[in-house]
Amino acid sequence: MCISHHNPLFHGKREADMTLPYDALPAHQVALQRLQAIGVLRIIEEAVQQHGPLVRLQFAGSEDLVILGAAEHVRFWQNHYDSFAKEISTLPSSSAVGRILLGDALTFAADGDEWRKGRRLTMPLVSPRLDTIQLALTDSAEWLVAQFQSGAVNSLRDVCGEWAVRAVMPPFMGQVFSLQESKLFAAEIHKAFFDLIQKATTSNRETLLQAPELLKIRQKMNDMVDRAIANMNNEPDTMLAALYRAMEIDQHPSQKSSLVNLVIGNLSGSIDNPATSLQWCLIHLAQHPEVQARIRQEAAGLDYRNWSIQKCPVTLAAVRECLRLTPVSSLIERTTRQRVEIEGYLLPPGVNVMFSPWLVHRNAQLWPEPLRFDIDRFLHDTVPTHHFFPFGTGKRNCVGMTLSLNQLTITLSRLALSCRWQVAASTRALDLRPQFDLNLAPRGDVALTASPLERVPVLLTP
Repeated sequence: MCISHHNPLFHGKREADMTLPYDALPAHQVALQRLQAIGVLRIIEEAVQQHGPLVRLQFAGSEDLVILGAAEHVRFWQNHYDSFAKEISTLPSSSAVGRILLGDALTFAADGDEWRKGRRLTMPLVSPRLDTIQLALTDSAEWLVAQFQSGAVNSLRDVCGEWAVRAVMPPFMGQVFSLQESKLFAAEIHKAFFDLIQKATTSNRETLLQAPELLKIRQKMNDMVDRAIANMNNEPDTMLAALYRAMEIDQHPSQKSSLVNLVIGNLSGSIDNPATSLQWCLIHLAQHPEVQARIRQEAAGLDYRNWSIQKCPVTLAAVRECLRLTPVSSLIERTTRQRVEIEGYLLPPGVNVMFSPWLVHRNAQLWPEPLRFDIDRFLHDTVPTHHFFPFGTGKRNCVGMTLSLNQLTITLSRLALSCRWQVAASTRALDLRPQFDLNLAPRGDVALTASPLERVPVLLTP
């Protein structure tokens, strides 16, 4: 859906020297039945269409949620970053549920020292320059190409999920686990998170902490990490081994739970979102063979022994355009840490707010013909960071952003060189529509058909 609303510019106050209380914010009543029927993204779109980009959603029996849906709201956030906190304690927010499931994992770490420590430990271990990661990226891309070479991909969701597991499980946890174990583990974490979010709407923290699905997945997480630790001498270059040494677990065994949280949190985040992003990239490109041809032309001139993302501007632009139209992280939760004045309204501390790449990326006042797939948007002009933020923004943006962009770019580059693909006739239009649950994914499982091209010999490693 194209998003258009009034007040495209952020003026700070409605009128000079005039401020309004929080209760004066435009309010949009949300019925639970309608929320369940059409989903949160459609609810937010309706609210913004009726009231403008600054609107308060009111839910029966639950706290309000303020939508900050304009690009200038994002710029305000960037300029006043510490005025907004990541709320990890108040249910039923997904961040609070994530905190219960994954503790002090980087995504759910408390602002301050806890987050800084996790970021410092993780950042060097998700670099696409690492040999272990480069090898896994290449292997996963070649595996995906082989699937398409068969002529049909009957379950895009499954193929992209396995691609993501192959790309990160070996460098993060090692090869002590079978592929089937790894895929099952990723699916179990995803399901546990989803089930706990559903329970959180009617349960308190104490109840969730004793939920059977939580206890079961936490035990599985510990078992997986124990097996990886036992294998560290054989694979000393994994993320887990590096974190084990950096956190000095032998000297500080009480820190082992933090090790489990950090490595499993990094693993889960590096599987779910990249897998879904690849689904969207393949779907968009299936509908635009002319863009596939441009990527193919670029790829034909590359030496993959010396590959870098900087040598693939066309492919990277295609990835970014896919992320603009279908940002996997479409909604970003925050809470006001202190009193904040936005457009003349005073928001007190503790107000739940939502920034939205989905709204900003589809705003017709920022993006001409916003529903048109046009990779040239990212080839000729610098896009402001408050207009395009699929990985979040500021210091708590996605630590794996560079890794994800590299994964997607090399995979699409290699694939376009090897085949053409299109949406299969068996795929319904409904299957292609976005649906937001844990992230923004296709509503149904999509099938593609592929036409292999004459195989071009490609050197992938020195």
